[in-house]
Amino acid sequence: MEQADFIHHVRVSEYLSAEDPTAYRRRVAWFAGLGYAWIGGCLLVSIWLATWAIQHLTTGRARAGTLFLLIGAVGLGWTSLRSLWVRLDAKPEGHRLTKQQAPALFKLISQVRRKVKGPKLDEVWLDDRFNASISQVPRFGLLGRPVNRLTIGLPLLMALDVPRLSAVLAHEYGHLRGNHGRFAAWIYRTRLSWMRMNERLAEDDSISGWLNARFMHWYVPRFLARSFALARQDEYEADRISARLVGAATAGAALVEIDIKGTWIGEQFWRQHWQGATDHALPTGPFKALRHLLLSPPEEGFAREALRRSLKELSNIDDTHPVLKERLGALKVPANLPEWSHKGSLALLGPEAEAWVQRFDQAWCKDQAKTWKAQHQRQQALKQRVEGWRARAETLGTDEMVLWARCERRLHSDVDVVKLYQRALERNPAHADALLGLVQACEDAPLALRLSWLDQLWLRSPDHRHFAARKAVAWLERPPHGAEPDAIALKQWRQRVKDAQAADDALWQALTEPPWFTQLQRHDLDEVQIEDTREVLGWHPAIRQAWLCRRRLPEHSDRRAYLLFVDVPDLNNAQRAGLCHQLIHQLDLPGPAIPLCIGDEVPMAEVKRSAFSPIVG
Repeated sequence: MEQADFIHHVRVSEYLSAEDPTAYRRRVAWFAGLGYAWIGGCLLVSIWLATWAIQHLTTGRARAGTLFLLIGAVGLGWTSLRSLWVRLDAKPEGHRLTKQQAPALFKLISQVRRKVKGPKLDEVWLDDRFNASISQVPRFGLLGRPVNRLTIGLPLLMALDVPRLSAVLAHEYGHLRGNHGRFAAWIYRTRLSWMRMNERLAEDDSISGWLNARFMHWYVPRFLARSFALARQDEYEADRISARLVGAATAGAALVEIDIKGTWIGEQFWRQHWQGATDHALPTGPFKALRHLLLSPPEEGFAREALRRSLKELSNIDDTHPVLKERLGALKVPANLPEWSHKGSLALLGPEAEAWVQRFDQAWCKDQAKTWKAQHQRQQALKQRVEGWRARAETLGTDEMVLWARCERRLHSDVDVVKLYQRALERNPAHADALLGLVQACEDAPLALRLSWLDQLWLRSPDHRHFAARKAVAWLERPPHGAEPDAIALKQWRQRVKDAQAADDALWQALTEPPWFTQLQRHDLDEVQIEDTREVLGWHPAIRQAWLCRRRLPEHSDRRAYLLFVDVPDLNNAQRAGLCHQLIHQLDLPGPAIPLCIGDEVPMAEVKRSAFSPIVG
């Protein structure tokens, strides 16, 4: 199905859902049943054909074609049976918890379940993600009573207080509550089943497999589109259940705190943690540090910018979850920074809480040992380059001096590089990267001086205008203690924010429009920028190969923009969408970058032909 057709079916389902929810659910149930009817019909046909062929073989009236018909019938029946037994119960990552290990956590789960009137949980798992999820996994493929499984991330327990953790648990339980919850859970399982079956049948070269694959190729995209509105409605309903249990204000605060702290982990914590490879040859576990850092309020400027970005996001068809702005709007709570959790929920794990932190740290160190070693080697090589620049500091050009300063910060983020940037600007006052580095490294300078740097950055570098305007507004809105706000300057910079945002929106619109393989150029990153990019990609083991290209956009000739092609064959569509979302926020390039996963719409052969050399793999 073409993307435009898929979007059309999604929009129709949203309209029907809003017009008559009950009738819409009946239509979804009927269309879900069509898939089961096809599999059942194939089984009946295979049984009838096999019976007919066996009868002819036993009576001696068979010909060669009868034998081939029997083989085909057996193949069709086997393919259909395998479809019913498609496995959704891959062992979860992490560790299964027992009531004896964490009685306080199980007591809280029981209280939430009783108030929400949700089903009994069969399993509770603890993993290393900043997330929580609940799932129903059938015991026998698509058949049998499902196993109710709750998974809670250790970092989430560290970050949220008990009331906000209760809001998260109530939201997850809300997916399974009542008849609507059971129906939505069944549709969710069916969506997963058909997607995995479709992927598996695409690799089946047999005639019987081809027959089922043809039907699923037609059926699965239409089922996903028709059930999309139901999956999104289910998220809103789960939020409403959470709000009824803990209050809309607490539920909304939990959503915002999770969003901002999740952004902080992705954009700042991991970069700082991997920087530890500069001085340590052996990996250091991250969770001991996270335990304390997640309870420290995020820096206000970062938190405001992260919230602003999240509130600008728009819902898309790659994810059934509504965006933060829509979820807060449905709860009717303001989109403001919350009062941060003062105490986490880690104590719910009981006396073994510290042991769990150590266990996850040890597992992380074991899994990341090879990657950490490679990062340590890169940092040591960078150290040698820095020492070389120091030895010939008086003969360095402006670009080399700026590169030296950035490498110093890459080795140790707290090193003072102000003098290096100042010397670079003495030689070339219009050097945009030197201005940017000075602004980032010298935030305690007098406000008037910092604003003058931002003004120069605005004039010299279109790629940094949005950064300069947002930074200036943030500083002007919080003037030094005892100083009056500069209303005229604030008005000017706010207008610049609007102008820069309009320019960025137009650039993003042009960048996200296919075809992808026209107007590509080799990337123009320096060696430090490309190493930073490789480091970010290394955080995601699913990425086997990656290509980075600059995309030339004639209508935005003064801007830099990039396409990142990543090969992630082991991820499904939802996981690919999540990876791309993370990369957009984690990559730190001179211009906007769109990650694209290699697949049907982005063929590997075309990537190898048009995207130059891979930067990873």
